[in-house]
Amino acid sequence: MNDSRVQTEQRNAQLIMLDQQLALGAYLQALLKPPEETVEAYAEPAPVAEPTVAAITPIELPAPAAVPAPAAVPEPRAAVAPVEANPYPDWAVGEFQSLLFHVAGLTLALPLAKLNGVLPWDAAAVTTLPGHQPWFLGLREYQGQQVRLIDVAKVIGHVASGGFGKVILIGAGRWGLVCDDIAEVVTLAPTAVKWRGRSGNRPWLAGTVIEQMCALIDADVFAQMLGTDMPGTDMLENEELAIG
Repeated sequence: MNDSRVQTEQRNAQLIMLDQQLALGAYLQALLKPPEETVEAYAEPAPVAEPTVAAITPIELPAPAAVPAPAAVPEPRAAVAPVEANPYPDWAVGEFQSLLFHVAGLTLALPLAKLNGVLPWDAAAVTTLPGHQPWFLGLREYQGQQVRLIDVAKVIGHVASGGFGKVILIGAGRWGLVCDDIAEVVTLAPTAVKWRGRSGNRPWLAGTVIEQMCALIDADVFAQMLGTDMPGTDMLENEELAIG
């Protein structure tokens, strides 16, 4: 009896051990086996209906208006100040000196820049020539040149001279203005003269000296006027040559 019991117990113990070994082997096999990938079934998406596009009628736009080309812009130029005409004669730029002299009770002035000399009156040295203007007194030789002597009183005022005393030379010494006497030399500023234009019947009058209240003679214009107003100038030239 005891031997059977022992054998039965041994047999049960071996069965239990075998079950344990089988269970352990299954567990280890499950650990070593790679996991199976689970693939879910892919459901294709339902087709999306394309939107219906209505036909669009094109709109005709008006043609753009022609844009005029921009006007050419002139290049800027430096501003130029206008050149003002000099209201004074060339000899009256800045202060200038003038000789005052008397003619038939009048005081006249002549710029020294246009004065060619002063001579005493000498009637014996005058050569009279007929057929000329009443204010032409004759010729007088001076430094190898025949000076034409002019009665200034008759030229400027058609009055008789108070008496001849001096001869003022102008026009490169070709003309001698016969006057009563000379007074003094004064220094004038351009603003001290009331200037006048060349128009009128007295183009020789440059202006009026305000302080002295006397006429200022433009010697160049005076000489030019004498040459223009004297008829028979060519004859006078020939007479000068004959006298010389």
